[in-house]
Amino acid sequence: MNTLELNKLKKIFSALELPMNEDESINNEALEKAIEYQIRIGVEGFYCMGSSGEALLLSLEERMNALEEVMRVVKGRVPVIAHVGTVRTEDVITLARHAEKAGVNAISMIPPYYYKFSMDEIIRYYEDVINATENIGIIVYNIPQFTGIEFNKNNAGRLLGNPRTIGVKHTSNNLYSLERMKNAYPEMIMFNGFDEQFLGALAMGAEATIGTTVNVFAPLFIKVRDLFCENNIPAARKIQSEINYCVEEMCKVGIFSAVKYVMSKRGIEYGGCRKPFHPLTAEEEARMDAMIDHYDHFLKQL
Repeated sequence: MNTLELNKLKKIFSALELPMNEDESINNEALEKAIEYQIRIGVEGFYCMGSSGEALLLSLEERMNALEEVMRVVKGRVPVIAHVGTVRTEDVITLARHAEKAGVNAISMIPPYYYKFSMDEIIRYYEDVINATENIGIIVYNIPQFTGIEFNKNNAGRLLGNPRTIGVKHTSNNLYSLERMKNAYPEMIMFNGFDEQFLGALAMGAEATIGTTVNVFAPLFIKVRDLFCENNIPAARKIQSEINYCVEEMCKVGIFSAVKYVMSKRGIEYGGCRKPFHPLTAEEEARMDAMIDHYDHFLKQL
């Protein structure tokens, strides 16, 4: 992938959540509205079928159909990254080939989970997908709290040095490791994965972010990035603090369900998350209503 194509990915990405009907099928009409709404509020790209997209609760067919719908609606206006990871290599290859054919800008994968695979086996999993696709860039999804695997420049050097590996989605609190990977592989894009540490990740070498709360709070992330680039760190910290307040409140009720509730309050029928996630209680909805009022007031002051 050339420098121009890589630069297209140095953006604020929404880790896109999927609206669901009451029967837990994907609501494509609401999905189209959600994409249009998010582009209007400043989202610069979409990361599809990741943790926020409930990927591991979807069938392969649902994941492919949802990606096709995203691509149909986006129409090339912003970049799209498809997460294709799961535990079975052949399933990942199926999803990766489909995503490449659909025209995404890059694909991303969690490592194989549950079994305690060796690092050599994990890297071979990525290499199998690389060898089974044509020329699509690969973004390693580093999310150790869910997978039990923490990638770093030492244990994953063979993978990070592969010319098809273009970046790491670093959903880890270890910003030292992020900086060390960026230092060792300066051409690689480091995507921040924890919304609550966006400013810190920028300081340590991240050039993009992929976040759950970007679905609803994109203007704040754009402001943090702009202030950081202007070297106005005190002002950037103030905005980051607001992001962190919202993240803290949403995590108290379940981050994925919280985002869907906020989107529903914006007029898009998002429904709930798939079981075994539970719907919000009346008390939890009231907490979210208070947070929304706080955010809307804060946004008016910017």
